[in-house]
Amino acid sequence: MIFKQYYLNCLAHASYLIADEGTGVAAVVDPQRDVDRYLEDAREQGLKIRHVFLTHAHADFIAGHLELRDRAGAAIHLGARAKAEYCFTPMQDGDIVRLGDEVALQILETPGHTPESICIVVLDDILDAQNPNPWAALTGDTLFVGDVGRPDLHASLGWTPEDLAALLYDSLHAKLLALPDDTRVYPAHGAGSLCGKALGTENFSTIGIQRRLNYALQPMSKDEFVRLVVADQPDAPSYFPYDAVLNTRSGPHSIKRSKNR
Repeated sequence: MIFKQYYLNCLAHASYLIADEGTGVAAVVDPQRDVDRYLEDAREQGLKIRHVFLTHAHADFIAGHLELRDRAGAAIHLGARAKAEYCFTPMQDGDIVRLGDEVALQILETPGHTPESICIVVLDDILDAQNPNPWAALTGDTLFVGDVGRPDLHASLGWTPEDLAALLYDSLHAKLLALPDDTRVYPAHGAGSLCGKALGTENFSTIGIQRRLNYALQPMSKDEFVRLVVADQPDAPSYFPYDAVLNTRSGPHSIKRSKNR
């Protein structure tokens, strides 16, 4: 398996390239807007980027999914609850995208940060069909190192923070915390991002470490979790709703700025 994390410090944003060495088929998860880095690495290693995933409609940056579609011929994959102007493959719980004989990506629907959020479990050694190895989970903005995704960014779409926080609790406990403790956790953001309130400085962790140390994963009722996660969220920048909508549009400049903007 080929696995690489790309970290963009100015946005505290992490994206990922995963490939099966045997077939050379690759996927990119939550790409930054400048996709040259992925394309150059793919060329150098003889890889074909055939899939691009957004774990959700990011609000803090414009993603490079359309560029990878146009320049690499990659198919776009979004959560089944997503709505977008461009064609995409809707991904549901348990869906598997095989990159080759040894590596596959399995989808977990994990609403909470957004209604359409997904996490992607990287399965290694899938030749053992009865016991594929959940090597890592790409957790988007659902689970961070030391924090969980904020649930308060979708008020304009009719979702209350409390409703999304309740969904987040279920997603974390029923889906992610059901993974083995040694499963690596690779989130979409690190310290400095406003997509959570207490993100750690590490760029990855494990399910077991987060189970022990993440304040939001300590034993508590759903009601307690909702109160804890909703409280004291930082103010969201005014451009967040604008970026989230742009990431669902068919072109990067589909929203026209007003003259006063």
